[in-house]
Parts: sequence; C-alpha cells; structure tokens
Amino acid sequence: MSGSESDSESMAEQGRTEQSGENGTAQPLALGANPEAAAPQPKKRNVRLIAGVAVGVLALAGVAGLLVSLAQPSPIQRAGDACSGSKPLQALFDEVKSSESPTPEKEEPEEEGDEFAELFEGVVSVEDGGATLIINTKPQDDDALGVTALSMDCVYEQLDVPKHITARIGATRSLDGRQDGEWDGFTASWSYHPDSGANLIIVKK
Repeated sequence: MSGSESDSESMAEQGRTEQSGENGTAQPLALGANPEAAAPQPKKRNVRLIAGVAVGVLALAGVAGLLVSLAQPSPIQRAGDACSGSKPLQALFDEVKSSESPTPEKEEPEEEGDEFAELFEGVVSVEDGGATLIINTKPQDDDALGVTALSMDCVYEQLDVPKHITARIGATRSLDGRQDGEWDGFTASWSYHPDSGANLIIVKK
C-alpha cells in the first residue's frame, strides 16, 4: 500500500471518530477521570422536605397532647366532684350496708335526703379554675354529729393528703389560729372554731 493511501485512510478514520463524537456517541473517559464524579448526588430538597414533615408531625402531636391535658379535670376538680354535696355521707351508708348481713332494705324518707343535701350545701367548693379547693364544715350548732367532717376525709383520700398534715388539722384548736402545710403538688392552710367550723383551703402548686 502506498504512503498516500495510508494517509487517506488515517484521515478518514479520524473524521469518522470526530463525527461520532458530534453525534452524541459515548466517548471513552479521559485518562485520570474519576468514574464516581459522574454519579448522581442525593437530592437535598427531599431531605429537607422529610425533615419538615417530621417537625410538623411532632408539633401537631404536642398540640394534641396539650389539648387533651387541658380537657381533663385537675386533681382538685376531681376531688371537688367526688366529695361534693352529701356524697361522702352516702358513701359511708353504702359501706355500712355492704358490711352488714343481707336484710330487707328500708326506704329512706325523702325528707331525710333533702335534709342531708341542705346540711352539706356549700361545704366543698372548687375555685380559681380548678386550682383551689375550699372546705367549710358546719359549726356544732348546725352539725352536732359532725358529719360534714366526712367531706374532709373524702378530700384527704382523693388528694393523698399525708398523715402528718391530717393529724395537724385534726388537732388544731381555735386558740392555734391559722395553720399551714404542704405536700407533693399542694399547699394548705386551715383553721377551726366551734362557732364556725373548720376551714381548709388547698391550692395546687
């Protein structure tokens, strides 16, 4: 083969190579090129979107939990409801009946129920949006048997008032003036006089 023919074939081959590159045919990687450099990068926008959704879900869960806690009655409200009116006396009657041998039940006069309701009226009250509970037992002239003190026992049980507090309340005399104490989550102050009864104020901390 002559030199001119070899040169012609070389030029033709070079032209075909250049043309294939222009037509978009994949070209071999240049020497020293990094194959990983061509790999697709993670989409940061998707990561930010997922993070935003997670934060939104947590925020909604927190708001829902707050609404549920606000909708539930406070311990003082629950105590006030459980110990309101003549419920403490009725609970005592039920306890006595359950401990007795079965006997035919006698219907209680309706007037007696009304009398108890009037006797316990205003003894227990809840104030300050469920943060304060006030107990005012009746004086001896109105409650010779001291049954309104059952309301205090009911509150003691509902609020887990420790024994050292209840003992001090029970031992308070009119000469002692106003006393105070506290336990987990609550503070209390109280006084007693035979002419006005016991006054106990419990406040949620």
